Amino acid sequence: MPAIYHELRRGFLARGARVSIRHRDLAALKNTAAGADFHIVHNGGGSGACLLNSIVAYLLPYFYFDPKGVYFQSSTNDAEFIPASVPETAAARRFETLRKRYVLPRISRYDQPELRTELPQGAIAVFLQDWSEPVERARFMSTRAMVETVISGASGRPMVIKPHPRNHGPETVELLLWLAEAHPEVMVTNANVHDILATCAVSVSICSSVAIESMLHRKPTILFGKSDLHPCAVTVARSADWPKALARALSQDWPYAAFIYWFFEQQLRGGDVMWPPLLQRMQAAGADFKALGISPP
Repeated sequence: MPAIYHELRRGFLARGARVSIRHRDLAALKNTAAGADFHIVHNGGGSGACLLNSIVAYLLPYFYFDPKGVYFQSSTNDAEFIPASVPETAAARRFETLRKRYVLPRISRYDQPELRTELPQGAIAVFLQDWSEPVERARFMSTRAMVETVISGASGRPMVIKPHPRNHGPETVELLLWLAEAHPEVMVTNANVHDILATCAVSVSICSSVAIESMLHRKPTILFGKSDLHPCAVTVARSADWPKALARALSQDWPYAAFIYWFFEQQLRGGDVMWPPLLQRMQAAGADFKALGISPP
């Protein structure tokens, strides 16, 4: 079970609440009514009174606590990103903080090899995800279709493909076998994600957290699925859209620092300081703090 739920349990118990951790039953939680209980649902995609949906928001220590859902279903999708409205100094400071936390030590959400790998410069880097519940809800096409699309319109650029470090299901296995036979020129690697992003021209995935890491490297990202990161990325819904998407990704001046600050600090409002924003979101979702036995924010 993700460590965040143990942390939440400890925090709520310390504040006087009774806490129960149960197997998720999305059907039972659908359209919950207001009452004494409050539900925090892992990877949830439903709404209701006294309910927030939670999961890692791409990078630790950020989490969703959202009334509508997570990732592309989150309420962030209802917000408008206006780069000029973001405080420039604060955005630059947060951007450098995350670079120091992830990019400089070459660490990621998942374990990465320490060994440095020699990679082609200016490549199109494709990051695989395989089947998972969030990816299945978000994707516009299969991973195979995405890879075929990118290969067909690579415009002479080298391609680097990295399988997901924790997900080598049937979709990935079949894809890698096909690549070895049909496209031996495509480089498949388990190299450190930061080594790939440092040398590539653009990153491609369905909806991976590597999109955020790509922004930290100041590299454009292209998504073949729905994502709440879309304001600072190019989205491809059809294979025919790929050539223009690649051209736009490589030519546009992307406001990486402004977007990362807007997304993490102004939308999620969590990170290293979790509890005040969480309690405020619970209050907005109808929490009865008296019934829960804890003090309101």
